[in-house]
Amino acid sequence: MATYQQQIPATSRDVARRVGVSQSAVSLVFGGKASGRVSDRTRDAILRAARELGYHPNRAARTLRSGQSRLIALAVPDVSNPYFASVLEGVERAARQRDYSVMLASVRDERDWQQVVLDALAARSVDGFLLFTIGPPTQQVRAALRGRAVMVDANDATLPSLRLDIEGGMRAALSHLLQLGHTRIGHLAAAVDAETFHLRRQTYLDVLRAAGHVAAAAYHERTPFDISNAHEAAHRLLNRPDAPTAIVCDSDMLAVGVYKAARDLRRRIPQDLSVVSFDDSILAHILDPELTTVAISTSIIGEQACLLLLGALETGQVPEPRIVPLELMIRESTTTV
Repeated sequence: MATYQQQIPATSRDVARRVGVSQSAVSLVFGGKASGRVSDRTRDAILRAARELGYHPNRAARTLRSGQSRLIALAVPDVSNPYFASVLEGVERAARQRDYSVMLASVRDERDWQQVVLDALAARSVDGFLLFTIGPPTQQVRAALRGRAVMVDANDATLPSLRLDIEGGMRAALSHLLQLGHTRIGHLAAAVDAETFHLRRQTYLDVLRAAGHVAAAAYHERTPFDISNAHEAAHRLLNRPDAPTAIVCDSDMLAVGVYKAARDLRRRIPQDLSVVSFDDSILAHILDPELTTVAISTSIIGEQACLLLLGALETGQVPEPRIVPLELMIRESTTTV
């Protein structure tokens, strides 16, 4: 008769025995208190032994002892956007190195997400938040988040922030189209009340007005972050009597809607319509022709943002804001008029 032998879970004592250190050293590493008390070499050996033995600390017990959940939340406006999947990858990579877990939260409803944040902090179910491409919090929430949150693709005087050079990216995209001879340049903008999208819009207007195109504001459509609405908005732009010869989109997902509308109207890309976007997500490479886009290194940004947050959680100090440069990737979706 076959017998079933239940595998006994590894304990911190097993990890300590494997490495040849005290059990308290293991507790310091997994309690996030190793800095200055356990060498980097020993910490890495403890983490390696834990992986080999399959050791997982009891998070519930540890939260009760330390008041920390070792869980951070990545709050984004749209979990279905592949852009944020890449961000999550970078966040998780950095979090794992410090023995944190990551949860992904959608904050589509701006009316109640801030109360959710307050509830999570009060219950100690989440240690900190990465607030990505969303509007600024209220004064009450800002005070509760001080030292426990990082704003990404946004700026806040009291919270750590990781800003993207959105203005530089939009200027690069528009300069590229202007150099190709385009004068009727449309803007398919995201209908999201966040600083990053306000910056894209204002930079678009500033650059085109400086170039002498005073009617730029007329070539503007706002759309929610989904392909269906972007498709309809692109139709409205392209059905104008003086339709644009180029369109700048606030994201690769919105550019998909432009491609679909161009196909409906038998407009060839790039011969009849040049398209530029933001993100450089996987969509930019799937589209045919491949999309010219302002590259945002989402995985790296996610990693850097997470490290900023963990630094704030461990020190209680607000790091200086950081600005990440962006690069225009020129591909086949743009050409001369």
